[in-house]
Amino acid sequence: MTVPAIAAEGLARTIDAPWGRVHAVREATLDVDAGESVAIVGPSGSGKSTLLQLLGLLDTPTAGHLSLAGESTEAMSERQRS
Repeated sequence: MTVPAIAAEGLARTIDAPWGRVHAVREATLDVDAGESVAIVGPSGSGKSTLLQLLGLLDTPTAGHLSLAGESTEAMSERQRS
């Protein structure tokens, strides 16, 4: 069994805005194998860009787990994340 290049389980990103809590991404789960192409589609405001920012390590999830090539991103230093 191969380890996915990207493995996300239950990723969520919640933002506290002046008008209340915004759930930008709710419990996103996906595996992407090396060499695999995927498309993230949905209507405007559905969280596509936020999900891509989480997967690209540009933002930190408020819940869930993300690993790259089997290595947890939570334990990575800032230098490793970049």
